[in-house]
Amino acid sequence: MPKITYLPQNVTVECADGESVFEVGRRHGIPIDTSCVGKATCGRCRVKIVQGAQFLPPFNDDEKKHLGNVYHVTHVRLSCQSIVTGGDVTVEVPAKRTKRKKS
Repeated sequence: MPKITYLPQNVTVECADGESVFEVGRRHGIPIDTSCVGKATCGRCRVKIVQGAQFLPPFNDDEKKHLGNVYHVTHVRLSCQSIVTGGDVTVEVPAKRTKRKKS
């Protein structure tokens, strides 16, 4: 069974093949930002792929729409589109964004 490690929380959990980084993280209380709850419409559930990119599907059109074509530079993906298959993955979860107050 594959494992996902979430940084900076340093939490490692098992997941089934075919589960997303997003859904596994949410199930284990990892604070992954979202507005659409994993439907790839908000683009907020970004994570940096630290290790195990070969166990994720190719970068897709939904990700290109929200993130552009800079994956090979940033290694940032949408966690809801990062479906784990066949091996361990390590991701870095950014701090939740907060809305700025207008002055």
